Amino acid sequence: MCAGVRRDDRGYLRMTVPETPKSTREGLRATLADLTALHGAPGFEQPLVKYFQRRVAGLADRVEIDRYGNVTATKDGRQPHPRLMLSAHLDEIGFIVKGIEADGFLRFDRLGGFGDVFLPSRRVSVNGHFGVIGGRPGHLQSADTAPRLPTVTDLYIDVGASSAEEVAAMGIHVGDPVTYVGELAEFSVRDRVCGKGMDDRLGVAILIQLLVELAGVTPYAPVLAVATVLEQVGLRGAAMAAHRLEPDYAIAIDGLSAGDTPDSSTTRDVPVVMGRGPVVLLAASTNIFRGSIAHPAMKRYLLSAAESERIPVQLATHLLRGSTEAASIHLTRDGVPTISLGVPRRYSYSPNEVVDLNDLALAVRLLARFVRDMEHHTDLGFV
Repeated sequence: MCAGVRRDDRGYLRMTVPETPKSTREGLRATLADLTALHGAPGFEQPLVKYFQRRVAGLADRVEIDRYGNVTATKDGRQPHPRLMLSAHLDEIGFIVKGIEADGFLRFDRLGGFGDVFLPSRRVSVNGHFGVIGGRPGHLQSADTAPRLPTVTDLYIDVGASSAEEVAAMGIHVGDPVTYVGELAEFSVRDRVCGKGMDDRLGVAILIQLLVELAGVTPYAPVLAVATVLEQVGLRGAAMAAHRLEPDYAIAIDGLSAGDTPDSSTTRDVPVVMGRGPVVLLAASTNIFRGSIAHPAMKRYLLSAAESERIPVQLATHLLRGSTEAASIHLTRDGVPTISLGVPRRYSYSPNEVVDLNDLALAVRLLARFVRDMEHHTDLGFV
């Protein structure tokens, strides 16, 4: 059990979370405000690519963008190996226009694997135009249809147009991206914020803040901070980046559903509580064919870094509930030792995902220690 962790008289885990620097929290807050104002459905991440490139330009020795939009900020090291890849994805769940009705309403499909529960009446951006997801109003529903949750095929998007011609004049066409509207909002107490696309804008913010705090530091070996694309549609960008960059080991940074709300359980669902530190994800999968199990060396080194910094970390598994980029990175070449570092978030895949800035700040601190310890990462073997 890591430092700062104890059990109360009922046996529940309780963690003493250290105070995080205000400058780190404010840096993360400002970056998240920028990121949640941008739109980047899978395959349409260009605004995020440009933003990340601009933010890290003076913080790395090189910044490169590949042909699909993955951005790599490289800090050169004193030695050529071991090369460390840190990944977080730029894309957010979204939709794509699949049809335009004669009266100007848009039909759409999902870009990403998520449910329909949050869709009705949501505000969206359609290729830069404001819209609302519409559906049959409650007072017009029958007893047969009222109990049924409307699906994406039942719903449509209203962009204020009255005809297909008016939609075309707006510059909206089949194949255009659609994303939630949900800029950053702050709660009245504590360092908790909400917004759309926290999966994985929180990880991108962590990468940027990490590079800020490592400014002037020359790591033992190269550190590759990679903002990837196409994660929500199959972890594709991370696979491309890992193939090109050939890292010796990797950490995938992503959001992880918290189990601390009234409709969830930290024992039945996921043992993750928001505000109690980052999560070392030991196993995660979408199905039996796509997932990852933490490499033992990576688990050892990451927990050692947490112990050195007295950072409380939460341990969790996430099997058959969703995978991270570790699932694609670890399959590169003859295998890349990989682990996932999660940050608790509530209301996953909604326009109002909630996170605690202290969890993000502790993740930055943990990764900074991991980077400073790279000289001691000499054994990446399985046994």
